[in-house]
Amino acid sequence: MKRERDPAGGPTVLLVEDNEVNQVVAAAILRRRGYEVDVVENGREALDAVDRRTYAAVLMDCQMPVMDGYEATAELRTRENGGPRLPIIALTAHASDGERERCLACGMDGFLTKPVRPKELVETLARFIGEEPVIDNRVLDRLGDMVEPATLARIVEAFLAQATDHLATIAQADDDPDVRQAAATLKASAETVGAIAMARIAADIERTGDRALAAGLATAFARTRAELG
Repeated sequence: MKRERDPAGGPTVLLVEDNEVNQVVAAAILRRRGYEVDVVENGREALDAVDRRTYAAVLMDCQMPVMDGYEATAELRTRENGGPRLPIIALTAHASDGERERCLACGMDGFLTKPVRPKELVETLARFIGEEPVIDNRVLDRLGDMVEPATLARIVEAFLAQATDHLATIAQADDDPDVRQAAATLKASAETVGAIAMARIAADIERTGDRALAAGLATAFARTRAELG
């Protein structure tokens, strides 16, 4: 089993895929969005991996050697025996209604077609894992309607650079007024680019002066930077 850890320590996803190119592409997308990824090559290895470790979700290829995704999913559901349900999302090259029905019938919860599209993959995972979104894309879209793409890129770059400085101030400042001021400035900048998770935590720090929230803010920043990237 290949394991690739993300320094932000995000949710862990099991990627079950026998094609090496597809493995690399999907794992790269996930890691950039703050997920930790374990990769196995067939359904039998997937069953062994789930026995060893708890996952937030499984991305399950359907056509694989040794044991395919349909059989592996059915076996996982049998093993759950009415207990907590592990989200399993199909990865398939077939987009027909019959394929979707077959995936759902064997116990899969979601359905993605190949080639994998980053936005669709991330949004589908977030729907099943229940993660708080870090970016409000509507804000970015409105901003993008008002300025040229190059200008939008500079705005994002400036936000990320300033956020890094504000994070350091919040984590290291000796005085509450400095902490609150840095949090207030960061909140305003985050709202401008739609970084809603950072804006929410920064608002809490501005209100309370609680530097214990800095760790959560740093994690939100890591996910935000990955999304904006």
